[in-house]
Amino acid sequence: MNVYHPYFQFLRLQQWQQQQSINNVKTTIKVEEGLDEQRIESKSTIQSVEQNQNQKTQIKKTRKKNSKKIYNKGHWTQKEHRLYLQFIETNKEIMMKSDMKKQEKIFKQMSIVIKSRSPSQCRSHHQKFNPF
Repeated sequence: MNVYHPYFQFLRLQQWQQQQSINNVKTTIKVEEGLDEQRIESKSTIQSVEQNQNQKTQIKKTRKKNSKKIYNKGHWTQKEHRLYLQFIETNKEIMMKSDMKKQEKIFKQMSIVIKSRSPSQCRSHHQKFNPF
């Protein structure tokens, strides 16, 4: 085999480029890990940035918890239906006009009152039990 063949030179160049890109990624990861992320709350930002750089304290990273609300499934309870009827009575003017429902985001407000149901569940319940 001829090691100086252009194809082998191309392969060596390609391997070298891959190694260089891997090294670049490793160095950027090391640099990013060393960054301090702190909020600057003072008016004199330059002074606070200098103080933060001098201190070099480590910040504990915490994960955000999934804050999805858990809604009931299935049939509505008597308490939920009673809250639904009370909400309908208090917002009778808005519920009569379909364009007002969208502007006021009425089913979002209803789900805030009926905490165990989502806005889409409230909308579906309203379609089924519309007293008007």
